[in-house]
Amino acid sequence: MNNIELENKIKELLSIENYFDMVVAMKKFEPEYKKSDFFKETKMSLDIVVKQAKIHYALQLNDVANKLQKLIDELDLTKINELISQWGEQLDTENTEVREMLEKFKDLQ
Repeated sequence: MNNIELENKIKELLSIENYFDMVVAMKKFEPEYKKSDFFKETKMSLDIVVKQAKIHYALQLNDVANKLQKLIDELDLTKINELISQWGEQLDTENTEVREMLEKFKDLQ
């Protein structure tokens, strides 16, 4: 297993949202990890690698920017548009009522 394959696997492990499921997946992957050149050279435990990788990837500004852009892209603006439309209709109704009252007041004079 080369470093690119190892990185992909670590990212896959980190993408597991349920912590306990991630730990189980790590335990299953550990024998394969220990055969990697990276482990043979560094002797770093998989637990340490995953923790440090999580910090490393969290601090990558490109990843943060990409995640932020993804959140922005996924925003559902239809509800906001509906609220703006309702607000506009409300103002239009109120303006009509005020105009009618002014006309009645004008007729009284």
